[in-house]
Amino acid sequence: MTQSNERILQVDGFIMRPVQISDLDVITALWSDPVITKFLPIRGISLSRESVEKGLISFLEHWNTYGYGVWAIEESFTSQMIGYCGLRYLNDLNETEVLYGLAKDYWGRGITTKAAKAATDFGFSKAGLKKIIALALPENCASTRVIEKAGFQYEKKIHCFGLDAVCYVIYKNLV
Repeated sequence: MTQSNERILQVDGFIMRPVQISDLDVITALWSDPVITKFLPIRGISLSRESVEKGLISFLEHWNTYGYGVWAIEESFTSQMIGYCGLRYLNDLNETEVLYGLAKDYWGRGITTKAAKAATDFGFSKAGLKKIIALALPENCASTRVIEKAGFQYEKKIHCFGLDAVCYVIYKNLV
């Protein structure tokens, strides 16, 4: 298990800290935007606040269960939460994935790539992971670019969450 101060990640221009229940409004706004959710398993459907709260609670519990989880991404100079990125164990696949979501105003700035790299580094150096995967829908070119820039390599096509996706992988010894 990692200590809480080790869970704060300083990244160029932003801070990553474990998500908190107080992040519910920001995550609800993200997961209610059909442009943002278009490439998530919910495929553009806006989630209710109740559904988002359940997802957020599972993110919170993940830290206690696995010693890693999802971070809020905050701008360093404003402390405003602009998105999330983290690691999540997928029982169905017996794998740990990197996942992320960012407010549209911040797209195209390299933030998600930096956050994914920071989460991956944490997974390897602090959580003892040996392998991390990243999943994307084949038509989500922006996400596959993030994944590739973060150092992941294409592995295979996969069917999960009722969707056809592409699976990328990174191993500890390749970082």
